[in-house]
Amino acid sequence: MHLLFSVPLVACLLSHNVLAARPKKCESITTRKEVRDLSSSEWRTIKDTIEKMQDLGWFRFYASIHEVYFPVVHGVSQFLPFHRRFVRYFEMTAQRINPDFALPYWNEFADYRNPADSSVLSDRLLGGNGQGPNKCVMDGVQANWTMTYPNEHCLQRNYSDGDSIKPWYSAEFIQSIMQRSDTMADFRDRMENSQHGLAHLGVRGDMSTKHSANDFLFMLHHAFIDRIWSIWQDDGHRTTFDGPGSMGEEEMTLDSKILFFQDTVEDVMYLGRGQMCYEYDEPSSEPDLLSKRDNINSGLSSLPHDVLCKWYPKSCDQATSDNTTESTAPIAHIALKQLPLPAEISQEAMEMHGFDPAAVQRMADEARKFVEDMNAAGFVPKY
Repeated sequence: MHLLFSVPLVACLLSHNVLAARPKKCESITTRKEVRDLSSSEWRTIKDTIEKMQDLGWFRFYASIHEVYFPVVHGVSQFLPFHRRFVRYFEMTAQRINPDFALPYWNEFADYRNPADSSVLSDRLLGGNGQGPNKCVMDGVQANWTMTYPNEHCLQRNYSDGDSIKPWYSAEFIQSIMQRSDTMADFRDRMENSQHGLAHLGVRGDMSTKHSANDFLFMLHHAFIDRIWSIWQDDGHRTTFDGPGSMGEEEMTLDSKILFFQDTVEDVMYLGRGQMCYEYDEPSSEPDLLSKRDNINSGLSSLPHDVLCKWYPKSCDQATSDNTTESTAPIAHIALKQLPLPAEISQEAMEMHGFDPAAVQRMADEARKFVEDMNAAGFVPKY
C-alpha cells in the first residue's frame, strides 16, 4: 500500500516506537473522561486543539490512513489493536499541539435507546444531524467544517431514521458478550459487528464511510470500544490474542505487527505502558454497568438460573460458588421498562461499510434471542 504523505510526517508519527516485549511503565498518564464529565475549560482545550489539527491537515491524514487500511483491519483480529494504536496516535498528535489535551469517550450505553436525543449530539458538544440537501453538520465542535479527504465536502451526518437513530446495543448485552467470549476471535467478532458497527451506521454521513475519521465523533466512539476491550482484558484476558490475520497472515499472535504502525500487538496490550500512556475514568454523570463501582451483576439476581447461565456464564459460576443456584420462576408480569431490540443493519449499509453479512446476521439473531429471553424473564434494565 502506498500513502500520499511525506516521509518526515510519517516518521514524526512513528518516532516513539516501543520495541520491548513488555513496554516500560509510563512516567505520566492521560486520563480519558466521559465527554459529559469534562469541565468547560477542558472542552475548550479540545475544541481549540482539533481546530488547529484541522488547519494543519491532520484530519485529512487520519481519514486517509483509515480508508487506505480499512480492508485489512476490519473483520480480522487487527481490528482492536489497530484502532487502539490509531486513536492513541491521534491523541498524541493533539498533545504535541497542546499537552493538556485528553481524548474523551462517549458512554453510549447511557443513550442506547434514543441516541439522537443524547446531549453528546447537541450544539454544546459534538453537534447533531446534518442539515440541508448535503446533510452538513452545522452545530457543535465541528460546525461548518470543510473536510478535504477524499475530496472537498462539508462534514456530513445523515441519521439512519430521519431525525432519529434507532436503538443501539444495551450494556446488558455487551456485558453478556464479555462474559461469553474466551478468545479474541470471538470477542472481536461480536464487538465489531454489534455496537461498533451500529453506531457508525446509525450516525451515517462521514461516519458510515471508510474515511469516517473525518468526524471527531469517530475518536470518541472508538475510545468507548477501546474502554470495553480494556475492561475485558482486566477480567482475565490481559494478553488474550488470537484469530485471523490479514495481508497473508493466517493466525495472529502477540508478535504480529500492527499494520501501518509496525509495532507488535504486545506493545499495545498494556494501558499505562510504552506509548499507551492513558487510562479511563469512570463516568460520574451516568451509571456505568461496566465499572467496578456499579457492576451489572447486581441486577441479575432475579433472573431464572437457566437464563443467567445461558447469557452470563461467569455470573452463573459465581452464583454456584455462593450456593445461590436455586431455580427462579419467570416473572409473570410485563416489566414497565423492557430491553428494546437493537436496529438491524440493512444489506446496503453492510455493503457500503464492508461488513460480513453472515457475521452481522449472526449477531442480530443472537441479540434478538437475548432480548426475548431477558424480557420474558421480567428483567428490568437499568437504562
